[in-house]
Amino acid sequence: MMHFITYISSIFIVAPFLATWLIYLGAVKLYKQKRRAFFAAVNVSTPFYMIAMLVLLSHLFNINATGMLVIVLLLMLMIILYLQWKYNTEVILGKAFKLLWRICFLLFSFLYLLLILYGLIDRIFFY
Repeated sequence: MMHFITYISSIFIVAPFLATWLIYLGAVKLYKQKRRAFFAAVNVSTPFYMIAMLVLLSHLFNINATGMLVIVLLLMLMIILYLQWKYNTEVILGKAFKLLWRICFLLFSFLYLLLILYGLIDRIFFY
């Protein structure tokens, strides 16, 4: 059973789009609402995109970017909290984390696509 869980999590890390799609299908069955299912899929699959991007950076460029990831996440949270304070004069931490999480999904899914395309082009033309 433990091997099965390891294999499934490895597949989700290697192909996070597959994870997002499967989670979305399961959430549609569970919630019966497409919008709520989409947000559930985004929330659950965001760590898969982060880990996949780190693995691709390590594989393509031989760098460990975990520290840089933490710094970027903290800077983004700081900017969100500053803007929230500036425009609303009230800071709601839960709202800031939710916005950060959704921005991370967009950012890391885009970076994942870019790294996949770079890796394919690099292996086809320069290997």
